[in-house]
Amino acid sequence: MQRSIALSFAFVMCAFTGCDAKQSSQDTLYSGDYFYNFENAIFTQDGQEEEWCVSGLSLAKAERQGENGQDPWGTTHLVLRGKLGPLGSYGGLGRCKRILEVTEIIEISNMRGPDG
Repeated sequence: MQRSIALSFAFVMCAFTGCDAKQSSQDTLYSGDYFYNFENAIFTQDGQEEEWCVSGLSLAKAERQGENGQDPWGTTHLVLRGKLGPLGSYGGLGRCKRILEVTEIIEISNMRGPDG
């Protein structure tokens, strides 16, 4: 009986608070630069050199809009939550060793275009 009450409570809480928000709070917090252009979406953690390809949540709000019909292009500093995938070769020419699945954007700052 107690188990069914606990499951019912969990279901109700999930319905009102959103299961995704609860899950993303358990993901790892990352801070670093997000580089993007027409063929790249790459994250480099602060103080590191290894580049990770980005997937998951759309990062469009962290991208400067292209001018005169051009695609967005630039770099933005982000604090985000996500899940780091296994080692491998990802992205164009296997440039990235991992994929970072973004589940929540915490902070967006220092948006720069291709010229710096």
